[in-house]
Amino acid sequence: MMAHPLRSAAAGLLFVVCATGCHTMRFNVSEAAHEKVVEERKSFFLWGLVPTRKIDVSKRCPAGVSAVREETTFTDGVLGLVTLGVWQPRSSWYFCLPAQAGVAQ
Repeated sequence: MMAHPLRSAAAGLLFVVCATGCHTMRFNVSEAAHEKVVEERKSFFLWGLVPTRKIDVSKRCPAGVSAVREETTFTDGVLGLVTLGVWQPRSSWYFCLPAQAGVAQ
């Protein structure tokens, strides 16, 4: 007996949604209000274990950050699933402090 195409498509979609494993981590470093938010996407290899570059947050936020948010979005998860985890993108947001709120260096 042949499976119904709609049922197979629904099962495939359910698998993709469940397998992407979306998650969010936020690290609050300061209670001070942020002035701007810098967003970027980063690439990792081997299921997110090996970064492709180092990030210097002080170049993006010279006065420091009030928080950092790392997220594997649905799109990031699908892209990682397509490559079987060999390449895994991740989205990041840096919440920059205003110049007067930063700690003297």
